[in-house]
Amino acid sequence: MTDVLTASETPVRIPIPIVPPYDAKLLFERYEQVGNRARLVRLEPERMRFARAIRAGGGALAVAVEFGGDAEAPTADAVLPAGTPPAAAAEAARAVAHMIGANVDLAACYAALGGDARFASLFERLRGSKLLLDPDPFECMMKTIITQQLNLSFAGTLIERLAVLAGETLEHEGKPLLVFPDAEAVARLSYDELRALSFSQRKAEYVIDTARAVVDGRIDWSRVERMSDDEAMRDLTQLRGIGRWSVECLLIFAYGRADLLPAADIGLRNAVRNVYGLDAQPSAADIDAIGAAWAPWRTYATYYLWESLRLK
Repeated sequence: MTDVLTASETPVRIPIPIVPPYDAKLLFERYEQVGNRARLVRLEPERMRFARAIRAGGGALAVAVEFGGDAEAPTADAVLPAGTPPAAAAEAARAVAHMIGANVDLAACYAALGGDARFASLFERLRGSKLLLDPDPFECMMKTIITQQLNLSFAGTLIERLAVLAGETLEHEGKPLLVFPDAEAVARLSYDELRALSFSQRKAEYVIDTARAVVDGRIDWSRVERMSDDEAMRDLTQLRGIGRWSVECLLIFAYGRADLLPAADIGLRNAVRNVYGLDAQPSAADIDAIGAAWAPWRTYATYYLWESLRLK
């Protein structure tokens, strides 16, 4: 006999309109490349879905994101716990749309850059690949600071350890999902607590001091959102532990800014050398010069070049 869910037990399902093209299979491939841990984001590529915790409505919700259709006619739904209040559900759905780049029009990017045969080839092989963003800027900044000068696998381990130490745990379909801690929780930690988790002294200081800057108002995410790229760079780099690369990553992976060029990024420099057939790795100045032609889509040009590094 099949159990029948009552209205009060039925999960809340919200459709997320997506501007095509969008290939969700490439999202799962990307998740597997960035040091993800299953307790933070549970991937189910065979079911075309993933689940993670999202802060909404003053608390944390376990949210599943389910994809359907194909790259030219994609569909997505945010599936939330039964009984989720409408306002919290709507907030979570907006966070999901932001994360998956639902409103990004890749056709405009492809039209702008596709006249270059090097990009045309990447666009053909990676058609429908969109940036995967973090749902909130604090989480993004913490991940960025932790990832500085580390390989993605070990960075993923440290990110998970921070979430275990300072976050909370939700149950989703009988399995745990870690809630990434908020600034207040991280600000309460001591440097020694992170040192015990294999954080370096300096990285422990940067993580906790940045969280304390958020708590005391020196970092105001809504104000950063209103700033231009240059204004955000000047403002945030005044803080210890936050350099140019960190701000570029924040603007790209938290706010989805379309025209950032992290010219000093070693991965981008390696990719440009490969794709452009250069004899030596280009300098940051070389990347700035080459990348001028990619505006106003320098973020997505960078992203597709990064993705080229995993193509065979």
